[in-house]
Amino acid sequence: MKKNIIIRSGSLRMGGLERVLIEVLQTIDKKKYNITLVIDDDCGEGNIFEKDIPKEIPYYFLKSKELIEKTEYYKEKRKNLFCKLMYNLYMNFETFIMCKNMKNLLNKLDKADLLIDFDAGASKYINKLRNINKKVVWIHNSIPKLKKKKSKIERFGKRLENYDKVVAICDEMKEELGDIYPKIKNKIVRIYNPFDFERVLKLSNDDSELNFTQKEELKKDYCLAISRLDTVQKDYLTLIKAFKILKDKKIYKKLYIIGDGPSKEEIQSMIEKYDLKEQIKLIGRFKNPYVWLKYCDFFVHSSKYEGFGLVLVEAAILNKLVISSNCPVGPTEILEQGKSGILFDVGNAEMLAEKLEKVLSNKEVRKKYIENMDKRKYDFSKEKVIKEYEKLIDEL
Repeated sequence: MKKNIIIRSGSLRMGGLERVLIEVLQTIDKKKYNITLVIDDDCGEGNIFEKDIPKEIPYYFLKSKELIEKTEYYKEKRKNLFCKLMYNLYMNFETFIMCKNMKNLLNKLDKADLLIDFDAGASKYINKLRNINKKVVWIHNSIPKLKKKKSKIERFGKRLENYDKVVAICDEMKEELGDIYPKIKNKIVRIYNPFDFERVLKLSNDDSELNFTQKEELKKDYCLAISRLDTVQKDYLTLIKAFKILKDKKIYKKLYIIGDGPSKEEIQSMIEKYDLKEQIKLIGRFKNPYVWLKYCDFFVHSSKYEGFGLVLVEAAILNKLVISSNCPVGPTEILEQGKSGILFDVGNAEMLAEKLEKVLSNKEVRKKYIENMDKRKYDFSKEKVIKEYEKLIDEL
């Protein structure tokens, strides 16, 4: 008999977690399971991945676009005392609406054998839901980095106790969760994010999004960074300082940065401050960054913390050398403690510059790391990972 499974997540916007969700929905065996998808936010035109949901999977939204926009309005103006009060009211109202609509859906579906809370967004009200046999939650980020206050970390731990299994997306995160929350240590399992190698390879050959000038840029000798332009999480200062050190040594390597975000002007100012406008270029956001990744010399990633580091695996799929900060959590594990890629300490521009200089002067160094990563990357293939998903589901 097929298991009835509800998979819920926050949104279908453009993002790494959302892309992983779609990968799971497309790959999991729909002949074995009756799957219903539940999404918190109906973002209208912002539902980028809505078109990619398999036709045999019905889906529902818990919050209207109008409610989301109203909450966002007060969020932006919450420096005003009245708006702050209204924002808090709307946040509580959103939780109430989501819980109510989820309960109605559960009544409609009669009973769910399993609820997969794909981003822990239901943790606020999971203990109020009935008609669910088992509950599993996925954790995609380092909890201490995501929730700075001790009280929030402790509160989140209490909520995790309501689940039958807690899935961490790497061993480093699994260990971290077990240390913070010893009560749930025996519930924690590790399942990597799945990657569709064929999709990445296919997209890397598609340059239809690029204009003539951009296609010419592809022919140049450059290294690449892809990430949200956000200096809270991403360590752009270290990356830019490292290229300044190289320039002072008369090593003029180009760096293209793909992405957009709230710190764009701040990052551009850093580039100008260190007189690196000729070396470092912010080239914007692309729906398909893989064609840039295909033609780059190597990939560099400077971050203060990660949920996993999806783009590191995507670079490896395209046989690119990966240079990354050893931030929590993900990069060190993906690169096998430096066996399958080059690691540098978070915030250490001198160390990064030294690693870059070594790579630029010795192509044999690159070859060794790429060969090692060629074996490692298959641990993240969708075929292998989905078997672990299904094994977990079948055991519950």
